[in-house]
Amino acid sequence: MEFLKKKAEQKIYNEPWKILVVDDEPDIHAVTSLIAKDIIFESRPVKIYSAYSASEAMEILKNIEDIAVALIDVVMESDDSGLKLVQFIREELDNKKMRLVIRTGQPGYAPPREIILRYNIDDYREKSELSSNALFTLIVSKLREYKYIKILETHKKLLERLNFYTSRFSNQIAEQEFIDILNEAVDNVSLILNNNFSLSYEFLSNSEKELNKNSHLVWVSEKILNLKFRIKMNERIKISIDFSKPFDEIYKNLIEMCFEKFVLVMENHLLTQDLINTLYKIVYIISEVTETRSSETGEHVQRIGKIAKMLIPFFGYSNEVASMFEIAAMLHDVGKIGIPDSILNKPGQLSKEEFEIMKTHTLIGYRILSVIEHPIFQLASTVALYHHENWDGSGYPNGLKGEEIPLEARIVSLIDVFDALLSDRVYRPAWKEEEVVKYIKENVGKKFDPKVVKVFFDSYEEIRKIYFQ
Repeated sequence: MEFLKKKAEQKIYNEPWKILVVDDEPDIHAVTSLIAKDIIFESRPVKIYSAYSASEAMEILKNIEDIAVALIDVVMESDDSGLKLVQFIREELDNKKMRLVIRTGQPGYAPPREIILRYNIDDYREKSELSSNALFTLIVSKLREYKYIKILETHKKLLERLNFYTSRFSNQIAEQEFIDILNEAVDNVSLILNNNFSLSYEFLSNSEKELNKNSHLVWVSEKILNLKFRIKMNERIKISIDFSKPFDEIYKNLIEMCFEKFVLVMENHLLTQDLINTLYKIVYIISEVTETRSSETGEHVQRIGKIAKMLIPFFGYSNEVASMFEIAAMLHDVGKIGIPDSILNKPGQLSKEEFEIMKTHTLIGYRILSVIEHPIFQLASTVALYHHENWDGSGYPNGLKGEEIPLEARIVSLIDVFDALLSDRVYRPAWKEEEVVKYIKENVGKKFDPKVVKVFFDSYEEIRKIYFQ
Protein backbone atom coordinates (compact mmCIF):
# COMPACT_ATOMS: atom_id res chain seq x y z
CA MET A 1 0.00 0.00 0.00
CA GLU A 2 2.87 2.38 0.81
CA PHE A 3 4.39 1.67 -2.63
CA LEU A 4 1.07 2.41 -4.35
CA LYS A 5 0.69 5.62 -2.35
CA LYS A 6 4.13 6.84 -3.47
CA LYS A 7 3.28 5.91 -7.04
CA ALA A 8 0.07 7.93 -6.90
CA GLU A 9 1.87 10.95 -5.47
CA GLN A 10 4.42 11.06 -8.30
CA LYS A 11 4.13 14.41 -10.11
CA ILE A 12 4.34 14.91 -13.87
CA TYR A 13 5.61 18.46 -14.27
CA ASN A 14 6.37 18.71 -17.97
CA GLU A 15 5.26 17.43 -21.34
CA PRO A 16 6.02 13.82 -22.33
CA TRP A 17 9.19 12.69 -24.02
CA LYS A 18 8.44 12.21 -27.73
CA ILE A 19 9.58 9.01 -29.41
CA LEU A 20 9.17 8.25 -33.10
CA VAL A 21 8.81 4.60 -34.15
CA VAL A 22 9.37 4.05 -37.88
CA ASP A 23 8.64 0.49 -39.01
CA ASP A 24 6.38 -1.21 -41.55
CA GLU A 25 5.50 -4.02 -39.11
CA PRO A 26 2.42 -3.23 -36.94
CA ASP A 27 3.58 -5.70 -34.27
CA ILE A 28 6.75 -3.66 -33.68
CA HIS A 29 4.62 -0.56 -32.99
CA ALA A 30 2.38 -2.50 -30.64
CA VAL A 31 5.26 -3.99 -28.62
CA THR A 32 7.14 -0.67 -28.42
CA SER A 33 4.02 1.19 -27.29
CA LEU A 34 3.27 -1.48 -24.66
CA ILE A 35 6.75 -1.20 -23.15
CA ALA A 36 6.94 2.61 -23.46
CA LYS A 37 3.69 3.22 -21.57
CA ASP A 38 5.38 2.14 -18.32
CA ILE A 39 8.37 4.44 -18.73
CA ILE A 40 8.51 7.50 -16.45
CA PHE A 41 11.88 9.20 -16.88
CA GLU A 42 12.73 12.37 -14.93
CA SER A 43 9.05 12.66 -13.92
CA ARG A 44 7.97 12.69 -17.56
CA PRO A 45 6.09 9.94 -19.41
CA VAL A 46 6.74 8.82 -22.98
CA LYS A 47 4.55 9.56 -25.99
CA ILE A 48 4.88 7.38 -29.12
CA TYR A 49 4.49 8.71 -32.67
CA SER A 50 4.08 5.92 -35.21
CA ALA A 51 5.10 5.98 -38.87
CA TYR A 52 4.85 2.96 -41.16
CA SER A 53 7.15 4.32 -43.86
CA ALA A 54 10.05 6.72 -44.22
CA SER A 55 7.89 9.21 -46.13
CA GLU A 56 5.27 9.16 -43.37
CA ALA A 57 8.03 9.71 -40.81
CA MET A 58 9.29 12.73 -42.76
CA GLU A 59 5.87 14.36 -42.54
CA ILE A 60 5.73 13.78 -38.79
CA LEU A 61 9.23 15.22 -38.35
CA LYS A 62 8.29 18.35 -40.29
CA ASN A 63 5.34 19.02 -37.99
CA ILE A 64 6.36 17.73 -34.55
CA GLU A 65 9.18 19.42 -32.64
CA ASP A 66 11.46 18.06 -29.94
CA ILE A 67 11.34 14.39 -30.81
CA ALA A 68 13.94 12.89 -28.51
CA VAL A 69 14.44 9.40 -29.95
CA ALA A 70 13.69 7.77 -33.29
CA LEU A 71 13.66 3.96 -33.60
CA ILE A 72 14.06 3.35 -37.34
CA ASP A 73 13.75 0.17 -39.40
CA VAL A 74 16.11 -0.02 -42.39
CA VAL A 75 14.02 -1.95 -44.93
CA MET A 76 10.58 -0.43 -45.58
CA GLU A 77 9.48 1.08 -48.93
CA SER A 78 12.94 0.23 -50.20
CA ASP A 79 15.99 -1.63 -48.95
CA ASP A 80 17.57 1.59 -47.64
CA SER A 81 14.60 3.83 -46.85
CA GLY A 82 15.51 3.92 -43.15
CA LEU A 83 19.04 5.08 -43.97
CA LYS A 84 17.68 7.78 -46.27
CA LEU A 85 15.49 8.89 -43.37
CA VAL A 86 18.62 9.19 -41.18
CA GLN A 87 20.23 11.42 -43.82
CA PHE A 88 17.05 13.52 -44.01
CA ILE A 89 17.07 14.07 -40.24
CA ARG A 90 20.77 14.85 -39.93
CA GLU A 91 21.32 16.80 -43.14
CA GLU A 92 18.08 18.32 -44.42
CA LEU A 93 16.53 19.01 -41.00
CA ASP A 94 20.01 19.63 -39.55
CA ASN A 95 18.94 17.86 -36.36
CA LYS A 96 21.99 16.61 -34.48
CA LYS A 97 20.26 16.25 -31.09
CA MET A 98 17.72 13.52 -31.84
CA ARG A 99 18.98 10.08 -30.83
CA LEU A 100 18.70 7.74 -33.82
CA VAL A 101 18.56 3.96 -33.32
CA ILE A 102 18.58 1.65 -36.31
CA ARG A 103 16.52 -1.52 -35.75
CA THR A 104 16.55 -4.18 -38.40
CA GLY A 105 15.23 -7.70 -38.82
CA GLN A 106 17.44 -8.19 -41.90
CA PRO A 107 21.03 -7.36 -40.88
CA GLY A 108 22.32 -8.66 -44.21
CA TYR A 109 20.84 -5.58 -45.92
CA ALA A 110 22.57 -3.24 -43.46
CA PRO A 111 25.88 -4.56 -42.08
CA PRO A 112 26.31 -2.89 -38.66
CA ARG A 113 29.96 -1.81 -38.97
CA GLU A 114 29.40 -0.21 -42.37
CA ILE A 115 26.22 1.54 -41.22
CA ILE A 116 27.71 2.89 -37.99
CA LEU A 117 30.76 4.29 -39.79
CA ARG A 118 28.85 5.74 -42.73
CA TYR A 119 25.74 7.18 -41.08
CA ASN A 120 25.35 9.49 -38.10
CA ILE A 121 23.41 7.10 -35.89
CA ASP A 122 23.62 6.54 -32.15
CA ASP A 123 22.87 2.83 -31.90
CA TYR A 124 22.30 -0.27 -34.03
CA ARG A 125 20.17 -3.20 -32.88
CA GLU A 126 18.78 -6.32 -34.44
CA LYS A 127 15.12 -6.72 -33.61
CA SER A 128 15.78 -10.18 -32.21
CA GLU A 129 18.02 -8.56 -29.55
CA LEU A 130 15.32 -6.32 -28.19
CA SER A 131 13.51 -8.15 -25.42
CA SER A 132 11.16 -6.19 -23.18
CA ASN A 133 13.92 -5.27 -20.72
CA ALA A 134 16.44 -4.50 -23.46
CA LEU A 135 14.01 -2.15 -25.24
CA PHE A 136 13.13 -0.45 -21.94
CA THR A 137 16.84 0.05 -21.20
CA LEU A 138 17.53 1.29 -24.72
CA ILE A 139 14.78 3.93 -24.61
CA VAL A 140 15.76 5.23 -21.16
CA SER A 141 19.47 5.40 -22.05
CA LYS A 142 18.72 7.36 -25.25
CA LEU A 143 16.37 9.71 -23.39
CA ARG A 144 19.16 10.35 -20.90
CA GLU A 145 21.59 11.14 -23.74
CA TYR A 146 19.05 13.48 -25.31
CA LYS A 147 18.46 15.21 -21.99
CA TYR A 148 22.15 15.99 -21.49
CA ILE A 149 22.53 17.19 -25.06
CA LYS A 150 19.58 19.56 -24.50
CA ILE A 151 21.12 20.75 -21.24
CA LEU A 152 24.41 21.53 -23.00
CA GLU A 153 22.57 23.35 -25.79
CA THR A 154 20.52 25.30 -23.24
CA HIS A 155 23.67 26.16 -21.30
CA LYS A 156 25.28 27.48 -24.49
CA LYS A 157 22.24 29.62 -25.32
CA LEU A 158 22.01 30.97 -21.77
CA LEU A 159 25.69 31.91 -21.70
CA GLU A 160 25.46 33.58 -25.11
CA ARG A 161 22.49 35.70 -24.07
CA LEU A 162 23.88 36.59 -20.66
CA ASN A 163 27.26 37.43 -22.22
CA PHE A 164 25.41 39.84 -24.49
CA TYR A 165 23.70 41.54 -21.56
CA THR A 166 26.79 41.66 -19.35
CA SER A 167 28.72 43.27 -22.23
CA ARG A 168 26.38 46.26 -21.91
CA PHE A 169 28.02 47.12 -18.60
CA SER A 170 31.06 48.46 -20.43
CA ASN A 171 29.34 51.84 -20.49
CA GLN A 172 28.37 54.11 -17.63
CA ILE A 173 24.75 53.21 -16.92
CA ALA A 174 22.17 54.47 -14.48
CA GLU A 175 20.64 52.54 -11.59
CA GLN A 176 17.32 51.92 -13.40
CA GLU A 177 19.21 50.59 -16.42
CA PHE A 178 20.73 47.83 -14.26
CA ILE A 179 17.21 46.64 -13.46
CA ASP A 180 16.03 47.02 -17.07
CA ILE A 181 18.96 44.98 -18.38
CA LEU A 182 18.36 42.28 -15.77
CA ASN A 183 14.68 42.22 -16.72
CA GLU A 184 15.58 41.70 -20.38
CA ALA A 185 18.08 38.98 -19.44
CA VAL A 186 15.52 37.08 -17.35
CA ASP A 187 12.99 37.44 -20.17
CA ASN A 188 15.45 35.80 -22.58
CA VAL A 189 16.18 33.04 -20.08
CA SER A 190 12.46 32.34 -19.71
CA LEU A 191 12.08 32.08 -23.51
CA ILE A 192 15.03 29.68 -23.79
CA LEU A 193 13.67 27.52 -20.96
CA ASN A 194 10.02 27.89 -22.03
CA ASN A 195 9.14 29.03 -18.53
CA ASN A 196 7.31 32.28 -17.80
CA PHE A 197 8.30 34.45 -14.83
CA SER A 198 7.40 37.40 -12.66
CA LEU A 199 10.04 39.70 -11.19
CA SER A 200 9.95 41.84 -8.06
CA TYR A 201 12.65 43.82 -6.28
CA GLU A 202 13.28 45.79 -3.14
CA PHE A 203 16.08 48.08 -1.99
CA LEU A 204 17.82 46.81 1.12
CA SER A 205 18.85 48.61 4.25
CA ASN A 206 21.86 50.90 4.05
CA SER A 207 23.26 49.50 7.27
CA GLU A 208 26.99 48.74 7.30
CA LYS A 209 26.31 45.12 8.20
CA GLU A 210 23.98 44.60 5.26
CA LEU A 211 26.23 46.35 2.76
CA ASN A 212 29.27 44.29 3.71
CA LYS A 213 27.57 41.00 2.93
CA ASN A 214 28.73 39.29 -0.25
CA SER A 215 26.36 39.18 -3.18
CA HIS A 216 24.62 35.84 -3.40
CA LEU A 217 21.97 33.84 -5.19
CA VAL A 218 19.65 31.39 -3.47
CA TRP A 219 16.73 29.23 -4.54
CA VAL A 220 13.99 29.71 -1.97
CA SER A 221 11.87 27.08 -3.71
CA GLU A 222 11.97 24.90 -6.83
CA LYS A 223 10.88 27.88 -8.92
CA ILE A 224 11.86 31.06 -7.04
CA LEU A 225 15.38 32.47 -7.26
CA ASN A 226 16.54 35.40 -5.11
CA LEU A 227 19.49 37.59 -6.12
CA LYS A 228 21.18 40.13 -3.85
CA PHE A 229 23.87 42.49 -5.12
CA ARG A 230 25.15 46.06 -5.07
CA ILE A 231 23.82 48.64 -7.50
CA LYS A 232 25.68 51.49 -5.79
CA MET A 233 28.60 51.52 -3.41
CA ASN A 234 26.20 52.22 -0.54
CA GLU A 235 23.09 50.43 -1.77
CA ARG A 236 22.04 46.85 -2.39
CA ILE A 237 18.99 45.35 -4.05
CA LYS A 238 17.15 42.05 -3.71
CA ILE A 239 15.49 40.73 -6.85
CA SER A 240 13.10 37.79 -6.70
CA ILE A 241 12.47 35.81 -9.92
CA ASP A 242 9.36 33.63 -9.69
CA PHE A 243 9.18 31.15 -12.59
CA SER A 244 5.86 29.61 -13.58
CA LYS A 245 7.17 26.02 -13.47
CA PRO A 246 9.69 24.39 -11.12
CA PHE A 247 13.14 23.27 -12.28
CA ASP A 248 15.02 20.12 -11.47
CA GLU A 249 18.40 20.36 -9.75
CA ILE A 250 20.45 20.41 -12.96
CA TYR A 251 18.59 23.36 -14.43
CA LYS A 252 18.58 25.18 -11.11
CA ASN A 253 22.36 24.87 -10.93
CA LEU A 254 22.66 25.96 -14.55
CA ILE A 255 20.51 29.07 -14.04
CA GLU A 256 22.31 29.92 -10.82
CA MET A 257 25.70 29.64 -12.52
CA CYS A 258 24.62 31.94 -15.36
CA PHE A 259 23.12 34.61 -13.13
CA GLU A 260 26.08 34.42 -10.77
CA LYS A 261 28.27 35.50 -13.69
CA PHE A 262 25.79 38.27 -14.48
CA VAL A 263 25.90 39.58 -10.91
CA LEU A 264 29.71 39.34 -10.70
CA VAL A 265 30.16 41.28 -13.93
CA MET A 266 27.67 43.89 -12.77
CA GLU A 267 29.38 44.37 -9.41
CA ASN A 268 32.83 44.43 -11.03
CA HIS A 269 31.53 47.11 -13.38
CA LEU A 270 30.30 49.07 -10.39
CA LEU A 271 33.67 48.80 -8.65
CA THR A 272 35.50 49.79 -11.84
CA GLN A 273 33.29 52.84 -12.28
CA ASP A 274 33.81 53.80 -8.65
CA LEU A 275 37.59 53.49 -9.06
CA ILE A 276 37.49 55.58 -12.24
CA ASN A 277 35.36 58.23 -10.52
CA THR A 278 37.73 58.29 -7.55
CA LEU A 279 40.74 58.48 -9.87
CA TYR A 280 39.04 61.32 -11.76
CA LYS A 281 38.69 63.29 -8.52
CA ILE A 282 42.33 62.65 -7.57
CA VAL A 283 43.53 63.66 -11.03
CA TYR A 284 41.39 66.78 -10.90
CA ILE A 285 42.95 67.77 -7.57
CA ILE A 286 46.49 67.15 -8.89
CA SER A 287 45.76 69.05 -12.11
CA GLU A 288 44.14 71.93 -10.25
CA VAL A 289 47.22 72.29 -8.03
CA THR A 290 49.43 72.29 -11.14
CA GLU A 291 47.26 74.82 -13.00
CA THR A 292 46.92 77.06 -9.96
CA ARG A 293 50.70 77.51 -9.93
CA SER A 294 50.38 79.09 -13.39
CA SER A 295 47.40 81.27 -12.37
CA GLU A 296 44.99 78.99 -14.23
CA THR A 297 42.03 77.00 -12.86
CA GLY A 298 41.01 73.38 -12.49
CA GLU A 299 38.10 74.06 -14.82
CA HIS A 300 40.62 74.21 -17.67
CA VAL A 301 41.64 70.57 -17.23
CA GLN A 302 38.05 69.52 -16.67
CA ARG A 303 37.04 71.04 -19.99
CA ILE A 304 40.00 69.43 -21.75
CA GLY A 305 38.98 66.02 -20.39
CA LYS A 306 35.31 66.45 -21.19
CA ILE A 307 35.92 67.46 -24.83
CA ALA A 308 38.58 64.75 -25.29
CA LYS A 309 36.06 62.13 -24.13
CA MET A 310 33.48 63.58 -26.53
CA LEU A 311 35.73 63.45 -29.60
CA ILE A 312 37.70 60.20 -29.37
CA PRO A 313 34.79 57.79 -30.10
CA PHE A 314 34.61 59.34 -33.61
CA PHE A 315 38.01 57.75 -34.28
CA GLY A 316 36.76 54.22 -33.51
CA TYR A 317 37.56 54.04 -29.81
CA SER A 318 35.18 52.40 -27.33
CA ASN A 319 33.34 54.31 -24.62
CA GLU A 320 35.51 52.51 -22.07
CA VAL A 321 38.66 53.96 -23.67
CA ALA A 322 36.94 57.35 -23.88
CA SER A 323 36.44 57.34 -20.09
CA MET A 324 40.15 56.59 -19.59
CA PHE A 325 41.11 59.24 -22.13
CA GLU A 326 39.13 61.86 -20.23
CA ILE A 327 41.34 61.31 -17.18
CA ALA A 328 44.54 61.01 -19.22
CA ALA A 329 43.86 64.28 -21.06
CA MET A 330 43.42 66.12 -17.77
CA LEU A 331 47.05 65.28 -16.91
CA HIS A 332 48.53 66.78 -20.10
CA ASP A 333 50.30 69.65 -18.29
CA VAL A 334 51.21 67.89 -15.04
CA GLY A 335 54.89 68.44 -15.92
CA LYS A 336 54.45 72.17 -15.20
CA ILE A 337 54.93 71.21 -11.57
CA GLY A 338 58.67 71.19 -12.33
CA ILE A 339 58.77 74.63 -13.98
CA PRO A 340 59.81 77.63 -11.82
CA ASP A 341 57.08 80.12 -10.83
CA SER A 342 59.08 82.96 -12.38
CA ILE A 343 58.59 81.37 -15.80
CA LEU A 344 55.07 80.02 -15.32
CA ASN A 345 53.72 83.37 -14.13
CA LYS A 346 55.83 85.76 -16.20
CA PRO A 347 53.44 88.43 -17.53
CA GLY A 348 55.47 89.14 -20.67
CA GLN A 349 56.99 87.10 -23.47
CA LEU A 350 59.46 84.41 -22.43
CA SER A 351 63.11 84.71 -23.43
CA LYS A 352 64.67 82.02 -25.59
CA GLU A 353 66.28 80.42 -22.54
CA GLU A 354 63.04 80.60 -20.53
CA PHE A 355 61.08 79.02 -23.37
CA GLU A 356 63.56 76.15 -23.53
CA ILE A 357 62.93 75.55 -19.83
CA MET A 358 59.14 75.78 -20.37
CA LYS A 359 59.33 73.14 -23.11
CA THR A 360 60.76 70.65 -20.62
CA HIS A 361 57.34 70.35 -18.94
CA THR A 362 56.46 67.74 -21.59
CA LEU A 363 59.46 65.60 -20.58
CA ILE A 364 58.83 66.13 -16.87
CA GLY A 365 55.19 65.10 -17.27
CA TYR A 366 56.21 62.00 -19.22
CA ARG A 367 58.73 60.94 -16.55
CA ILE A 368 56.18 61.42 -13.77
CA LEU A 369 53.38 59.49 -15.48
CA SER A 370 55.20 56.74 -17.40
CA VAL A 371 56.44 54.98 -14.24
CA ILE A 372 52.86 53.89 -13.46
CA GLU A 373 51.93 50.82 -15.52
CA HIS A 374 48.16 51.37 -15.46
CA PRO A 375 46.74 52.01 -18.99
CA ILE A 376 45.34 55.41 -17.96
CA PHE A 377 48.76 56.67 -16.90
CA GLN A 378 50.51 55.16 -19.90
CA LEU A 379 48.04 57.03 -22.11
CA ALA A 380 48.49 60.18 -20.02
CA SER A 381 52.29 59.99 -20.36
CA THR A 382 51.96 59.82 -24.16
CA VAL A 383 49.66 62.86 -24.20
CA ALA A 384 51.91 64.80 -21.80
CA LEU A 385 54.99 64.15 -23.96
CA TYR A 386 53.53 64.86 -27.41
CA HIS A 387 50.69 67.39 -27.03
CA HIS A 388 52.95 70.25 -28.22
CA GLU A 389 54.03 68.48 -31.41
CA ASN A 390 52.67 70.11 -34.59
CA TRP A 391 51.25 68.45 -37.70
CA ASP A 392 53.91 70.10 -39.91
CA GLY A 393 56.81 69.00 -37.65
CA SER A 394 57.49 72.43 -36.10
CA GLY A 395 56.52 71.42 -32.53
CA TYR A 396 58.43 70.01 -29.57
CA PRO A 397 60.03 68.06 -27.91
CA ASN A 398 60.86 65.71 -30.84
CA GLY A 399 59.67 67.59 -33.93
CA LEU A 400 57.35 64.75 -34.94
CA LYS A 401 55.28 65.23 -38.08
CA GLY A 402 51.82 64.12 -39.22
CA GLU A 403 50.74 60.68 -38.05
CA GLU A 404 54.08 60.15 -36.29
CA ILE A 405 52.35 62.08 -33.51
CA PRO A 406 50.03 59.80 -31.49
CA LEU A 407 46.37 60.50 -32.27
CA GLU A 408 45.51 61.10 -28.61
CA ALA A 409 48.15 63.86 -28.43
CA ARG A 410 46.84 65.44 -31.65
CA ILE A 411 43.35 65.59 -30.17
CA VAL A 412 44.50 67.14 -26.88
CA SER A 413 46.74 69.60 -28.74
CA LEU A 414 43.76 71.14 -30.55
CA ILE A 415 41.50 71.19 -27.48
CA ASP A 416 44.27 72.68 -25.32
CA VAL A 417 44.88 75.56 -27.76
CA PHE A 418 41.15 76.20 -28.18
CA ASP A 419 40.56 76.33 -24.43
CA ALA A 420 43.70 78.37 -23.70
CA LEU A 421 42.88 81.04 -26.29
CA LEU A 422 39.33 81.41 -24.90
CA SER A 423 40.74 81.91 -21.38
CA ASP A 424 42.53 84.80 -19.68
CA ARG A 425 46.23 84.21 -19.12
CA VAL A 426 48.77 86.16 -17.07
CA TYR A 427 50.46 87.36 -20.26
CA ARG A 428 47.27 88.18 -22.31
CA PRO A 429 43.47 88.48 -22.11
CA ALA A 430 41.09 85.87 -23.59
CA TRP A 431 40.43 85.95 -27.32
CA LYS A 432 36.96 86.30 -28.81
CA GLU A 433 35.34 83.10 -30.03
CA GLU A 434 35.46 84.07 -33.71
CA GLU A 435 39.17 84.88 -33.41
CA VAL A 436 39.87 81.46 -31.91
CA VAL A 437 37.87 79.67 -34.62
CA LYS A 438 39.69 81.64 -37.32
CA TYR A 439 43.10 80.79 -35.80
CA ILE A 440 42.32 77.06 -35.74
CA LYS A 441 41.10 77.06 -39.36
CA GLU A 442 44.17 78.98 -40.49
CA ASN A 443 46.43 76.37 -38.86
CA VAL A 444 44.81 73.25 -40.31
CA GLY A 445 47.61 71.16 -41.80
CA LYS A 446 50.20 73.28 -40.02
CA LYS A 447 49.70 73.04 -36.30
CA PHE A 448 46.63 70.78 -36.32
CA ASP A 449 45.66 67.44 -37.87
CA PRO A 450 42.96 68.13 -40.55
CA LYS A 451 40.96 65.05 -39.50
CA VAL A 452 40.93 66.09 -35.85
CA VAL A 453 39.86 69.62 -36.80
CA LYS A 454 36.98 68.22 -38.89
CA VAL A 455 35.71 66.06 -36.03
CA PHE A 456 36.11 69.04 -33.68
CA PHE A 457 33.93 71.31 -35.81
CA ASP A 458 31.43 68.51 -36.55
CA SER A 459 30.90 68.45 -32.76
CA TYR A 460 31.22 72.19 -32.28
CA GLU A 461 27.65 72.88 -31.17
CA GLU A 462 28.09 70.43 -28.28
CA ILE A 463 31.50 71.88 -27.44
CA ARG A 464 30.13 75.44 -27.36
CA LYS A 465 27.64 74.43 -24.67
CA ILE A 466 30.57 73.83 -22.31
CA TYR A 467 31.69 77.46 -22.68
CA PHE A 468 28.71 79.59 -23.58
CA GLN A 469 25.69 78.33 -21.65
